[in-house]
Amino acid sequence: MTDYASPQPVAARPGRARNWLSLSAKTWFAVTAIGQWFFVVYILGFYVPRVSANGPKGLEGTHLPNGYIEGDTIGNIAIVMHILVAAFIIAAGQLQLIPAIRQRMPKLHRWSGRFYMGASVLVVVAGLYLSWAREAAIGTNLQSLGTSTGGVLVLIFVPLALYAAIKRDFAAHRRWALRLFMVVSAVWYFRLIIFGWLMTTGGAFMDTKTFTGPFLLVASYAQFALPLLVLQLYFWAEKPKNKAHKTWVAGVIFACTGMMAIGVFAVTMGFWIPRVFT
Repeated sequence: MTDYASPQPVAARPGRARNWLSLSAKTWFAVTAIGQWFFVVYILGFYVPRVSANGPKGLEGTHLPNGYIEGDTIGNIAIVMHILVAAFIIAAGQLQLIPAIRQRMPKLHRWSGRFYMGASVLVVVAGLYLSWAREAAIGTNLQSLGTSTGGVLVLIFVPLALYAAIKRDFAAHRRWALRLFMVVSAVWYFRLIIFGWLMTTGGAFMDTKTFTGPFLLVASYAQFALPLLVLQLYFWAEKPKNKAHKTWVAGVIFACTGMMAIGVFAVTMGFWIPRVFT
């Protein structure tokens, strides 16, 4: 009995580790999907009616800093495109991450992927223009540099993901596409970080009026650096030689997902829903 039973815990441990890692990834996706669709509802419910009724001038009086500037036609068009196209990018990004769509509807996966990449580049170019062509109404240049760095990474990851797909190196394509998803989602992550921090600390180390402070400086870089770091840990834990580390990496992903859930709740209930329905 001892000889028969003794191998079982050793054999079961890697399987359990794989299950925890897979479950952590699925939990992350579920929270991400819910949170990003709330963001889409906010964009469609708050911005679209205003822009549809008044054009770019509809952004006047919203919370956006420099949202509408009289006479700045290029800038006004850029900010409308930057905001409204984001809703479609989020939807396309969700389609890219669903395995059933990749497997059963490959054409939809390819075309939504092409749109995702192309639209992401357009939105980033518009965002970079807005960050540096207009005088900053809030924040500092270092904060703008952090946000812009995330945008530049989008411009790097798009061709790398596309090249891997063209070469039919689907393993590499998956890795670059997921990295692209993380940096494209940086503006969403930024909102989770800020509102989660406000809810749990009351806004320590930040000035909400000028939108400056040590925490906001860190957040402007963490919005893309932290998701990329956790994703890289996930890639590392996936490798068979690192199976002993799968469980603690899964724990890291669960912990980060929990913090994301706090941010989703805070920004949805405290900002997005009130602005759409009141």
